[in-house]
Amino acid sequence: MAKTIAPTLAEQLRRESEHSKDDTYPAGATRQRPNRDKVYSVRLSADEQAEVQKVAAAKHLPASTLVRSWILERLDREHSA
Repeated sequence: MAKTIAPTLAEQLRRESEHSKDDTYPAGATRQRPNRDKVYSVRLSADEQAEVQKVAAAKHLPASTLVRSWILERLDREHSA
């Protein structure tokens, strides 16, 4: 029997954004960003920022989405420990 490996959060986000990027919103729908009411400012060196951009580009994700997925993955691990 083949073993199924669960996709990472970053892979799931990429698939969902690619799948729905051209969808139109239904009439009367409004755009919302639930659970995104706080913004964190993080200081990175130019080299660190460039590395984040490089990894994000390789995964076809915005850098902010990649960093958010890293944070959520880490929080998930913290809760599992």
